Parts: sequence; C-alpha cells; structure tokens
Amino acid sequence: MPKPLTLTLATALGLLLLCPPLQASERERGRLLYENHCTTCHTSTVHVRSEHKAHTLEDIETQVRRWSGELGLKWSDAEVAAVRHYLGVRYYGYSED
Repeated sequence: MPKPLTLTLATALGLLLLCPPLQASERERGRLLYENHCTTCHTSTVHVRSEHKAHTLEDIETQVRRWSGELGLKWSDAEVAAVRHYLGVRYYGYSED
C-alpha cells in the first residue's frame, strides 16, 4: 500500500475513534424528548410539508433551540443534539452517523 494512502486511512480511523456516533440510548433520548415536548403541536406532517423551515442539520438545530427556548425547556446542548439527530434521521433522510 502506498504511504500516502496508509497515512490517509490511519488519519480517518483516528478521527472516527475521536468522534463516536450517538449511542442507541442517546438516539432514544432524542425521540423521547421530541415525543414528550413537541408532538403536542407537531405531527409528522410538519416535517414533510413543502414549506418546512429546516433544510439542513443546522436549520433543524436552530428550530429545536428556538422552540425549546419558547417552551422554557432549558435543554442542554446534548439534549438539543439528540433531538436534532432524531429528527434528521427520522424525517429528513440523514444517516445514523
């Protein structure tokens, strides 16, 4: 194997080890937070309508932060990330990674 390729693969592996994907319990936490606090107003149709405001993961996070603030939920960054991830995978077609 050529050295540049070996170095690239080693670097990629190292980065993967530093940034593990959300654990199943964290993904479940995002689902539970969303279902317990958001589905009073949001049905699944809000995420698939043509006029939805979120088009990227950053947009999703912005909306999660906005509405958690509006509702006075005081979610931590980890809770916001868990809900963003859940919505991204469940409704917006992002992968589990």
